[in-house]
Amino acid sequence: MAEILLIEDDKAVTRALATLLRDAGYRVTVSHTAAEAMAHVQQSRPAAVLVDIHLPDLNGLVLCQKIRERLGPDVSIVIMSGDTAMENINALPFVGASYFLAKPVNPAYLIERLGEWTRGKVQA
Repeated sequence: MAEILLIEDDKAVTRALATLLRDAGYRVTVSHTAAEAMAHVQQSRPAAVLVDIHLPDLNGLVLCQKIRERLGPDVSIVIMSGDTAMENINALPFVGASYFLAKPVNPAYLIERLGEWTRGKVQA
């Protein structure tokens, strides 16, 4: 079962996304802060990472860059945010983001894309 690291500080959004992902067959690890997420990627290699831009301790774009440096080019890192400012969109390639999904995320679309992004990355 592939692990998805979900980095989101909004508890209601976290619950909804974690339930959706688990129901789709993923193992979900939740981090509510950048510090928690970085501690996790020091010990584990998720198949994909979902990152909110607005976190309490660090901008999600900066976190994305740190995770990319740690995990390398093969892990999909998806920025998910309701903040669709062009400066954020334009920054994506520079911080190592693989994809951007605007919130609210279409659940079926997210699951379909995750299937593509994690194919062949099943973990024990």
